[in-house]
Amino acid sequence: MSRPIIVALHGVGSSARDLAAALAPLAPIAEVVALDGCEPFDRGPSGRQWFSIASVTEADRPRRVAGALPRLINRLDRLAADRGVDRHALTLLGFSQGAIMTLAMVAQRLHHGRAIAVAGRLAAPILPMEGRPASVLLVHDRDDPIMPISLSQDAAARLASAGDHVALRATDEVGHAISGPTLSAIRDWLVATPAPLLQSTLIEG
Repeated sequence: MSRPIIVALHGVGSSARDLAAALAPLAPIAEVVALDGCEPFDRGPSGRQWFSIASVTEADRPRRVAGALPRLINRLDRLAADRGVDRHALTLLGFSQGAIMTLAMVAQRLHHGRAIAVAGRLAAPILPMEGRPASVLLVHDRDDPIMPISLSQDAAARLASAGDHVALRATDEVGHAISGPTLSAIRDWLVATPAPLLQSTLIEG
């Protein structure tokens, strides 16, 4: 694998195409494969979602996230098999609702590779560490009007306490979006953080 494979998970109501365009500047250092959410967006005429946010509550969100994880895992496993790599060799990168899914994968010990969460929150219980820790980057803007930066600060503290390798990068004047400062933080972290050494899952006939 000459370049790392970033699997990008978009925010609610958006699409793989939109996120792939936002992450295009990362192409020199990584291959970006953006996935569409598993469900049509149920609060608008277009877009996709990983889980519904209709009437969602703080208490109910973890259940919805848990319900969405098996479909995501299945798609990641198929992608990894197609590329002949271990699922954990993929770098997960989520924005907003996609970041919620990314952090849930780490917290539930379903991914112990590299994971990047932009403007997200941790909405899943953290299971005890049973294998290698994940390497996690959280990027959040101080002026985000949708997701306050305190959500990433809380997630970073909790995952670090659980034994994961965690970095938090704060940006300014980006809001709830991906922009130049976001991409710079991601690029710098990817270069500085080695991918896990995992054997290929490719089966040769």
